[in-house]
Amino acid sequence: MKKIILSLSTILICSILFTACGQKAIKDDCGCFMDYDQAIEYSNKKNKALLVFFTSEGDDSNNTQMVNSVIKAPAFKGEIASKYAVLHVDFSQDIFQKSLAPENASQDQQELANVYTNILQNNYQLAVLFNISQMPGIFLCTPQGYVVCRLDADKEILDYETFKNQLLEKEADLNKFKALVAATKKGSNVKKVEAVDNLYNATDSDYRAFMLPILNYAIELDPQNESGLTGKFVLAKAEIEALFAYSQGDVESAVSKYLIAADNQYVKAEEKQEILFKVAYLVAYSESDDYEGILSYLQTAYDIAPESNRAPAIKEAIDYFEAIINTSEDN
Repeated sequence: MKKIILSLSTILICSILFTACGQKAIKDDCGCFMDYDQAIEYSNKKNKALLVFFTSEGDDSNNTQMVNSVIKAPAFKGEIASKYAVLHVDFSQDIFQKSLAPENASQDQQELANVYTNILQNNYQLAVLFNISQMPGIFLCTPQGYVVCRLDADKEILDYETFKNQLLEKEADLNKFKALVAATKKGSNVKKVEAVDNLYNATDSDYRAFMLPILNYAIELDPQNESGLTGKFVLAKAEIEALFAYSQGDVESAVSKYLIAADNQYVKAEEKQEILFKVAYLVAYSESDDYEGILSYLQTAYDIAPESNRAPAIKEAIDYFEAIINTSEDN
């Protein structure tokens, strides 16, 4: 299957939800949404689970068969696209061609090409959030967009009935997630926050970027940390926001997101240490020559919890950068 090489420095991720391409829902011939915002808006409004396909028809037999045997199956539009909010994230040559306006294009033709250009840009961003490295990829999500699971798309033969049966087998997992989401709206604030934690723990770490809104919700519900979970969510929020900033090549903002979390009174000592270690790593990885600054982050991290499991690795890093600084001074 085709490998997708995505440069994080060239992909702009502004938020979990992307700018919609227009007011009217954009769908393909199979009844699938082509725009994430429109798909998630529909799934929320209708309380339908979100089904996301990543394909690149024509790249290999798996992608081609996924499109032809499943998405383009005669029964798909009536049985699947009517039951779920289906988003088809297409990277085929066809979608690229649609993003190119013909020579001497009319205003309408140019506007249509711009719509498909926006779709492609959003799709690249979405591929990063879903951690797509290979296609095809299929994801089952709650109506709010929380990822329940990735479905199997690696079989040599994947026909419509096989796919439909696999989807039916995941109904129990979907219902479990729906119950977890519902619990975040019930009971006391502490109970709601604990429910958010249950949802967070149930979600694969690869797909927690979609949880940023509900993490903010939990933090706002428990400003005094009565649940004992506020620090955990502050840290999780910082991880997501730092990823977004770093993906835009904005190392300074990524560092700032982490430092704000490290300054939070409810983040535990060893968590603060981990944050500062990541900050030092981010700055170093950005090829900065501010070795004194990197060393300062590392030393502060070490001093916070010198007996932690992470401390030996931090001490090695301190020794490494001290050696660099000393060598520089000698020269």
